[in-house]
Amino acid sequence: MCINLLVLQYQLAVDKFAHLPRRAPEFELQDFFGQILRFVIVNIPHSPIHNIKADSFIYALINQVKISEPATNSCGINYYEDLGPTEFVDLNQVKCVVGRIKDRSKWSIIDRSKLLAHIAEYN
Repeated sequence: MCINLLVLQYQLAVDKFAHLPRRAPEFELQDFFGQILRFVIVNIPHSPIHNIKADSFIYALINQVKISEPATNSCGINYYEDLGPTEFVDLNQVKCVVGRIKDRSKWSIIDRSKLLAHIAEYN
């Protein structure tokens, strides 16, 4: 299994006024797509002295894809050619795994989560 070919859809809170340095931040959730490079598990041991309970956090190191042609129809197919920045994302922010298909010199992202969500509303 090639884990580096796995493409995910995830959400991050983004400041919609980041381009205005003096304005107070106002965050909104935005969808992103990216390829998983690695999973990182951080285990926090129990420490009664510091009143810390044992816990684990799972992060994904994701290489964000640059959407060159955003989805404009109800099928929700985005296209990308290049990869963007690499970032750590809390695995709780991952919405779903999506497919990808090579179409000439670019990749198309097949995201059926939105289409399936609409079908589930009617049942």
